[in-house]
Amino acid sequence: MKLSQLFKSRDIIEKPEKGSHHLILAWLIFTGIFIFSIIVAWNENLLIRLYLSDKSYISYAITILYILVAFHCASRVFYISSQINDSKKVEELVRNNENISLQMTDDKVHVNGDITLPDCIVTNFIHDLLNKGTHYPNAADLLSDSNAELIEVYEARLKSPHEIGWFSADIMIKLGLLGTIIGFIFMLGSVANITDFDITSMQKILKHMSTGMGTALYTTMAGLVCSMLATVQYHMLDTSIDDLIQTTKHLAQVYILPKIN
Repeated sequence: MKLSQLFKSRDIIEKPEKGSHHLILAWLIFTGIFIFSIIVAWNENLLIRLYLSDKSYISYAITILYILVAFHCASRVFYISSQINDSKKVEELVRNNENISLQMTDDKVHVNGDITLPDCIVTNFIHDLLNKGTHYPNAADLLSDSNAELIEVYEARLKSPHEIGWFSADIMIKLGLLGTIIGFIFMLGSVANITDFDITSMQKILKHMSTGMGTALYTTMAGLVCSMLATVQYHMLDTSIDDLIQTTKHLAQVYILPKIN
């Protein structure tokens, strides 16, 4: 077996190719399981018990915040998935043409003069490399050294919209802890107003204590669950972006920079 064939088979074993729209499918599976769990919880009256027991109404705020986060995640999933699929098309065009010629026209990149690369992060990165190679034709070291800094800019652009999601996930936990404090205040407030210890008064006190404890526990549970669900989705997005950035780095170093230099 030739050495090139050995490395090729090794790459296939170590890096299995993910299918088209892999991110969307993974997110839909996750969302489907979540919706199924919500339906089961609704049929078992768990959600009704949650919202009726929470006298602070913080669970409502956590739920609304999570719904907004879920819509934001959905929009990012479809965007990142389209970027990944278009980047795969660019990778196939570049890798399958040994004697490839890249031309830049305005904000478009053409392969061999007749094929226009789709608009995606890889195409934009190639466009910037060609632009630098045009303005600094004798600066091969400059292209190689600034390549890492340039790809970090694209990585920051892709991940910066997720900061609001990570912030929201942290806010959900803090809202749950705030509900815990409010619940204990309700519970201890009923004890502080004791004037006598007859049966009727004790029943009222126990009722107020159970209401306060329910508020504390249910808001904490709502905050933790919604925060974990949001974290899983944004971790899924960041992992896909990391894979996309690694693919872009490899394509640029192996196939693009040698042709520019």
